[in-house]
Amino acid sequence: MDTREIRRLMEKNEKTSLFARVCSWSIKDILNTDLYKEKIKTIPDRFSSVDEYFQCFVPHLLEETRTELFSSFKTLSKAPFFQIQSMEKRTNEFSGKSPIKLFHDITLVNALYEPNCGDKSAKYEPKCGDIIAMSLTEERPSRIDDLNPLLLAYVFSVFGDFKISVCLSRSISPDEKRSFRFGVFLMTLTTNNRIWNALHNEDANSTLIESVLQENALDTEQCVYCENDVDGSEYDHILNIIRSAKLNSSQEAAILGCIKTRNCKHKKSVKLIWGPPGTGKTKTVATLLSALVKLKCKTVVCAPTNTAIVQVASRLLALSKETVVCTPRNKAIVDVASRFLTLFKDYSTLEHTTYGMGSIVLSGNRERMGIRKKSVLEDVFFNHRISKLSGLFSTSSGWKQRLFSIKDFLENTEAKYEQHVHELEEEERIKKEEQEKEERIKKEKEKKKKEDQKNNEEAEKMKEVERMNEEVEKNNKKEVVKIPTFGEFVKKTFNGLSGALEIYIVDLFTHLPKPFVSSEDVKNMIAARQALQRVRYFLEENFSRDDFKKGSFKFNCFIRFITVDALEALSLLPESFGITGLDRYEDIRKFCPRNADIIFCTASGAADMKPERIGSIDLLVIDEAAQLKECESIAALRLQGLRHALLIGYEFQLPAMVHNDECEKAKFGRSLFERLVLIGHNKHLLDVQYRMHPSISRFPNKEFYGGKIKDAAVVQESFYRKCFLQGNMFGSFSFINVCRGKEDFGDGHSPKNMVEVAVISQIISSLYKVASEREKKMSVGVISPYKEQVRAIQEMIGHKYGSLSSWRFSLNVQSVDGFQGGEEDVIIISTVRSNGKGNIGFLSNRQRANVALTRARHCLWVIGNETTLALSGSVWAKLISESRARECFFDARDDRRLRDAMNDALLEDVSSSFASISI
Repeated sequence: MDTREIRRLMEKNEKTSLFARVCSWSIKDILNTDLYKEKIKTIPDRFSSVDEYFQCFVPHLLEETRTELFSSFKTLSKAPFFQIQSMEKRTNEFSGKSPIKLFHDITLVNALYEPNCGDKSAKYEPKCGDIIAMSLTEERPSRIDDLNPLLLAYVFSVFGDFKISVCLSRSISPDEKRSFRFGVFLMTLTTNNRIWNALHNEDANSTLIESVLQENALDTEQCVYCENDVDGSEYDHILNIIRSAKLNSSQEAAILGCIKTRNCKHKKSVKLIWGPPGTGKTKTVATLLSALVKLKCKTVVCAPTNTAIVQVASRLLALSKETVVCTPRNKAIVDVASRFLTLFKDYSTLEHTTYGMGSIVLSGNRERMGIRKKSVLEDVFFNHRISKLSGLFSTSSGWKQRLFSIKDFLENTEAKYEQHVHELEEEERIKKEEQEKEERIKKEKEKKKKEDQKNNEEAEKMKEVERMNEEVEKNNKKEVVKIPTFGEFVKKTFNGLSGALEIYIVDLFTHLPKPFVSSEDVKNMIAARQALQRVRYFLEENFSRDDFKKGSFKFNCFIRFITVDALEALSLLPESFGITGLDRYEDIRKFCPRNADIIFCTASGAADMKPERIGSIDLLVIDEAAQLKECESIAALRLQGLRHALLIGYEFQLPAMVHNDECEKAKFGRSLFERLVLIGHNKHLLDVQYRMHPSISRFPNKEFYGGKIKDAAVVQESFYRKCFLQGNMFGSFSFINVCRGKEDFGDGHSPKNMVEVAVISQIISSLYKVASEREKKMSVGVISPYKEQVRAIQEMIGHKYGSLSSWRFSLNVQSVDGFQGGEEDVIIISTVRSNGKGNIGFLSNRQRANVALTRARHCLWVIGNETTLALSGSVWAKLISESRARECFFDARDDRRLRDAMNDALLEDVSSSFASISI
């Protein structure tokens, strides 16, 4: 956090600061589950005003924050902690400010550690936005009482691992300050803080917020003034981009509909694209962004996670390059970015170069986004770009200086060599004078020592010293400065200068936006780089030849290379690119997003996109919009100048996580996408799925999408039907009844079913054997809604199938939440529940069922208890009826290997029960 941000935090009205509200809570308040109970109302479907809209989320956000702190209090003994070495009040630039007493610098005795991890104690790295509780205890705090009196600290700056700057929740006396011994991490407030600020920012743009309050707030008809606003040739070019991506008609219509409204100044619009699993949503988004780049439409692209936004960015970079995209979290934005980056080169005017990437910015956390060194994503990563531009525009060693140096060297090669030789000779002369001076001093000292020696022993020692000194002098005389030949000098100097310039050439056309570096400039840069490489090759072949000297044939050839080829190419390169004032870090931070056409960030990160930093935005794209709490999307919807937004997702995705049960019941986790669909807002359906075999897609299509999804031609081909195991039980779709299972809750709330675990383990063993024998690639996924079942399956399987992993046989065992967005050749679903009452808990959740049932490409096998699921009255009861009607219902006892596996599991259960009985 920079100085201005700290000052803003200090001057912020305490009544409107989220941290100030948190600071007002006592320990009793944090433990009070009824603190905001009366204020938690169900989020309405419609709103009468913008103020009502903003205010309805405030109590829920406070309660969510309190719940997270409460959860941290309950697990205090396991929380990361640190020991305080010193705590000093901040002064300097904040002197005279009234809240100065709250700001302190804390030095840690050691880095924060994760306790209870044995020798693998995990180092905790402080982050801006962390909330830490201070403790007066002599030992690490482990109980709530150890935090009494409560003193919270908000981290706003981090200096390495051992120093942080914080804002305290209350003022403390000098004596009290010296008494605090420990700090313990409670939670990170960053996301909640950004939501809070978006809800309370009176100056931010509310144009689009007004458009989503109720169904009649949005006129969804095409603007009559803008119907023919797209230039004919421009429109044809966009059509070529779209058609070259080989999209289906629903994907093309979605893109064209968005493009037609992107420049409308007469109306505001929020469009929804409904993209069920496997319908090519990411490809559609990436193609749209590529088209928007060509139209110079400044776009912000968001997603819920870092991963999601990286995927979209990657795909886009393969397609095109100029818009700002938001996703709910870091993973989502990675998806979009990756897809975009993949498409980018196909449309580049300079194929095989990174030209144009300067118009794309990916903002976020490098580690969470998984951005590797020298990857295509690194080329658009915000912090990496700042570093590159800082080097390019350095006043001492930047592009201008590098270009001048190599041109000067090539124009004056002989003079440079003569100057170098002269400098070496001068260096040799000075060195010789110094050696002679040292010799005189040594002789005088030796003479004096000889006079002072009084016995033979000292004389012998003196002789040995003299002998050693003579050896050193001889060696010194041998160390004559070597004068390089002309060829050696030219090669070494040229390689150093040209190597640095070639790196800068690539950095320039990669990191500068197109308006500052033309395609002609890039062609000249590439030509100059090739010319430099030819010179380097010539020198490599000829520098050591005896005839490579002034007046020789080789020398004349070299001069010709320089004057005709290299210097001519270098003379065409611009020196400044019309850019000034980029010698400061803050100037470069503003330059990158302000001149980008596409900015990728998480929805939370959109809160940092201030108008003075990025300028006015034409379009907002939110990918995976149904996974984002509505209040999380507000910061992105309030971007400066924004009048149009596009939300992509489908409401049967898993919603955002909500920590508090009352808030969840009050629909705090509901997305804007879901609410707009609920009140009847128009949505464009991507209606062709490319993932599932028709036998798999049939049930979810009918149950969740009203039969509106069509199967692509490719999944209907005969080759798409895979028979990995023998028998009808293991066809493309089947329900396998395991009636002898037992649901075991153990000591927790998450059940497991060891009979189902045994059945699944046997099926995986058979699949692994087939993959080994046939030498064919196979990916298998096992999904269960319950964490304990996932853990039990992982423990049963262990590392049995590691030898073929990644290249022939891959196995992925995850919860439903962990599998969202994934797909495998074979999916096995373990439903776990087994009772006579039809109680299945949150297994009945339709969103979780939808995710689980739509992950398979070729085979989907559902494992469960028919009686329990049939009595549940849920989507699983319908699945059983469907499987019976389609003759896809089977009993595990009918397969000998599965029957034996179940018997072994039951015997193991009985043995364990007897062993636990104490006589």
